[in-house]
Formats: sequence, C-alpha cells, structure tokens
Amino acid sequence: MSFRAAPGPVRVHLAVPKSVGTAVVRNRVRRRVRETLRELARDEAVVLADGEYRLRVSAPLERFSPAELRLMLGGMFRDLRFRCP
Repeated sequence: MSFRAAPGPVRVHLAVPKSVGTAVVRNRVRRRVRETLRELARDEAVVLADGEYRLRVSAPLERFSPAELRLMLGGMFRDLRFRCP
C-alpha cells in the first residue's frame, strides 16, 4: 500500500494482477476489498487522510474471513497514517 497526499476526497486505487488468479477470482477479490473499504469508511476509529491510496493485492483472499480482512486492511491504513505526516 502506498499513499500520496492530495487535496480533495480520499481515493483508493486497487490493483489486482493476473498472478492472483482468473478473472473470476480477481473480480471477487475486488468486490471483497471494496466492501471492506466501505465498512472501514463508516468506522470512526479509522480516519483516512485526504489523498490517494494505492493498494496492490498479491494473493487470493479466499482464506480470510470478512472480519480478518477488515482487521488486516484497517491495520494497514492505521500503520500508513502514522508513518505519513
């Protein structure tokens, strides 16, 4: 995950390369990540700085439950927020 400060709303760019799996698998990964990001956006504990986030998924996410995925992505955003001023 990377971050670039920019004026305007928060944007998340999602990259799921072909190495993750077939088109069906990649689309399923995108849907799961987008839904998790929607849940995180509603959570007041996770505050995203204005800017652009680039998130690259390098493996299928089938083994993660929705709660585990939410915890993992929330932790990534929190870690990134503390690293970037």
